[in-house]
Amino acid sequence: MKLPGFNDFKENPTTAIAFILVVAIGYLYMDQKTLHAAQLQSEKESCARIEAGLQDRVSTLEQTIIRYEDKLEEINEKLLECLDSRN
Repeated sequence: MKLPGFNDFKENPTTAIAFILVVAIGYLYMDQKTLHAAQLQSEKESCARIEAGLQDRVSTLEQTIIRYEDKLEEINEKLLECLDSRN
């Protein structure tokens, strides 16, 4: 395939404009793909950080639930003792 030269563009300016537009669109397409890939990587890293923070929070909440379940069990035992002592 032979690339068009300046003389070809000079004879047919429509071809020159079309060629320039194809090159510009190709450049913008590649630039957009590169930018999209960079944004995607940034978002993946951000999601990983958020997920790690949420995992820590879930772990803390699970420990809190276990602690409160133990306290609730103690309170229930004391309540049953009080009810048994009244009867």
